[in-house]
Amino acid sequence: MDNRRYYGLDALRGGMMMLGIVLHACMLYLAEPPARYPFPTDRNTAYAFDVVLAFIHSFRMPTFFVLAGFFASLLIEKRGRRGTYTNRAKRILAPLAAGVATILPITALFMATFMIGARYGTHDLIPAADALQAFKQELIAQGFPIDKPTLGHLWFLYYLCFFYLLIPLCDFLVRHSLRYEDRVKQWLVSPVLLMTFAMLTAASLWPFQGGMIFMEYSFLKPHLPALLYFALFFMLGYAFHRYPVFLQALEQRVLSLTMIAVMLFPLALYASHLDDSAGGNNVAFHLVAVLAHGLCTWVLVYLFLGCALRFFDRESPWIVYVAQSAYWVYLVHLPLVFLAGWWLLPFDLPAALKFVLVCGFTSVVAFTTFHYWVQKTWISDFLYGRRFDLDWPWRESAPSRSTLDTRT
Repeated sequence: MDNRRYYGLDALRGGMMMLGIVLHACMLYLAEPPARYPFPTDRNTAYAFDVVLAFIHSFRMPTFFVLAGFFASLLIEKRGRRGTYTNRAKRILAPLAAGVATILPITALFMATFMIGARYGTHDLIPAADALQAFKQELIAQGFPIDKPTLGHLWFLYYLCFFYLLIPLCDFLVRHSLRYEDRVKQWLVSPVLLMTFAMLTAASLWPFQGGMIFMEYSFLKPHLPALLYFALFFMLGYAFHRYPVFLQALEQRVLSLTMIAVMLFPLALYASHLDDSAGGNNVAFHLVAVLAHGLCTWVLVYLFLGCALRFFDRESPWIVYVAQSAYWVYLVHLPLVFLAGWWLLPFDLPAALKFVLVCGFTSVVAFTTFHYWVQKTWISDFLYGRRFDLDWPWRESAPSRSTLDTRT
């Protein structure tokens, strides 16, 4: 039985969710939005946000799904399959249904408010019907599937529900791999493994122009290529828990992985540019793009896993607070991002300043509501299965064990 508390991985999982604030705030100030993103942006833009968006997008959700698989395996070990499915239904499926009924409509309203304001120069909190209709026609003309129901930023909960159905397959594969445990352990610490993962990921990226998934996964109807792409990370994360030697090896490779990532990400970004410029019609450009992104994604996943375990795997008030609050912060952040972005539309300010204000406003509201209105209420019971009594982390020298959530 694995009774270890993975503080570093908990913090990393929370960090990946909270990066949603940064990523979605970047989208408001893109200088050259991707062709597959037909939405208007603020008049104040900067190319830096295009780079930051591409960087975060290249590792954030793959890392999150690796961690989801890892903690699913840990939960299976502690609660068994039936207990795990009961727990996941309460903590994932039920919040998804509640979010679709509550958070998603508010998000859609503020998203439309921002985009119509950015497109037509209006500043109405409730968009006018004629402006909304005109914008809808523009999106249809650009080929955007507005008739498809979307889950917005809650899509990851939806995909997790599918991935938990893979647990019996994951268990089967892991059990059979134990016949060759020594050989598997040697393979896991070998550089060959990184290239194998990169090739598998590159193959799953082939349907996507530029070698990057962008918005294909956000609709109610599952996008099969995106589902397969993210499922790979979940399944491998599940296996990593059964082979801790893999994570131990990553702790020792942080420096080398950082150097590789610094060189590889600009190349992957340039490969995407070439592929996008060719409209996805040049096979050579497309091949280079998917190979570059497959390798870059896994190098970054390796790097962040290694950093989390090497530098943050300890009991700390900050780590505990981030781990516990991240779920709520992510659920409510997107309508706050759009609301703040809409409020700043009339002001001619540097894009960087607007970005900081959007992130600051969103973070303050999200964390404050968690602290005072969520952690000690029925909402915490609903999301986490228990209530907390966390003080602000800067007020504590060390968290008491009574505040630690043992859920996975």
